[in-house]
Amino acid sequence: MRISVKNLLCAILAAFLLSSVLAGCSGGNVGADNRDGVVRVATMYNAELYLVDITDNSVIDIGPGKGVGFGTAFGVGDAGKETEYYVTNRHVVDNTEEVERYYDEELGRYSDTKVVVAEYTPTRIYILLDDFAISSDFEVDTSRAVPCDILYKAGEDDPDLAVLKAAEPIKGRKALPLMKEDDSIGSGEKVWALGYPAATDKQVVNTLGNGKYYATVEGVTVTDGIVSLHSTYGDSRVKVIQHTASINHGNSGGPLLDKNGGVVGVNTWGLNSDNVNYFFSIEISYVWDILDDLHIKADPVKSNTWLIVLAIIAGIAVIGGAVALVILLGKKGGGRRGGQTQVNEAPRVNGQVRLQGTVGAFAGRRFAVEEGRPVRIGVDPGPDGLRFPDRTPGVSRNHAQVMLSAGRLTVQDLGSTYGTYVNGRRIPANTPVNIGMGDVIGLGSDQQTFTVTGKGGV
Repeated sequence: MRISVKNLLCAILAAFLLSSVLAGCSGGNVGADNRDGVVRVATMYNAELYLVDITDNSVIDIGPGKGVGFGTAFGVGDAGKETEYYVTNRHVVDNTEEVERYYDEELGRYSDTKVVVAEYTPTRIYILLDDFAISSDFEVDTSRAVPCDILYKAGEDDPDLAVLKAAEPIKGRKALPLMKEDDSIGSGEKVWALGYPAATDKQVVNTLGNGKYYATVEGVTVTDGIVSLHSTYGDSRVKVIQHTASINHGNSGGPLLDKNGGVVGVNTWGLNSDNVNYFFSIEISYVWDILDDLHIKADPVKSNTWLIVLAIIAGIAVIGGAVALVILLGKKGGGRRGGQTQVNEAPRVNGQVRLQGTVGAFAGRRFAVEEGRPVRIGVDPGPDGLRFPDRTPGVSRNHAQVMLSAGRLTVQDLGSTYGTYVNGRRIPANTPVNIGMGDVIGLGSDQQTFTVTGKGGV
């Protein structure tokens, strides 16, 4: 069967038109459709209160008190199903100190020189089920809230994240899918921020004496915006997404969604500079790593790729393109025979790659190796590298580099003093060497080693 250029162009045009129609049908209100993946978190505190005069730093112990801190979290697990696992910010579940203005009764106004400092001790963490779970004197109605345990809480220099496990799956709340680790969202793309900003709370009191803190699905606010840029913050160079979807106090820990409804970031903070608002969310890649370490399953978001494939097939079918498809597939093979690989071709690495410390300073820890981003290793490897303690035997300042490029993984010794080894054999300096899953990288000796693994480790 002969196919003219005209017919082939018609097929391509029909395929793209059909793919556009199908993709449009798959849309919906991204924010509203995913509000049931969000919960409100309340952390209960015991507090010790102090009155501080900032003019002379004098301190008066006021005494004990109680407090509650609020934030947002989103479910992870089997996407679309009820779950007990939730991701939030560390500062939502571990606020240690707060400073507030002091209202001077004698002056009848807030003092210009005195503040109240509250030193907090967290006592219990809850996911709230409705708007009246907490009374005005900070007591929790446990029939309206589910207690949580902290499975993971970041260190001070780590990305501001925490993972909670509720005592039971939260009825009516679902796990959200996450953007795939090897994907990214670009500048100019639209995003939605979901959460429970404190500004929307109405501090009314119902007949039970409870203050109203929005916590139902209907209380989740949705703001939209666009991605401005990707940047980093802090000495540890944590990767964040800067965007224009408005967030404020209470939104912390909530999800930032892309057009497919996948979580691309964790809403963390906002700032105002020269009357311009900036909002930041921690990239979702860190969440994947934490869930991997905790052995918690999470589902990646499903893209519309299958719709495009279906559209292309349908377009080709319009002109009897089944034969054309066979021809194209034949050309794609390029004469190579099944299973044959060039002798000098490096093995491809399929899926997500981890460096797992097996012996030495990083034993038991895993680090993601991302496409196109070299991982430098040494005593002083730079801001994004794996930094060994000073004077670690056998490890040079800038010792080695692991790189994933176009699905192929290499390790390169960077001119180290003590050498880099792969499976016990020293590799030449300044020359990338192909490696694959299961290979062991040693720095200087077998006392500092990493094993190449996928998700889940060895």
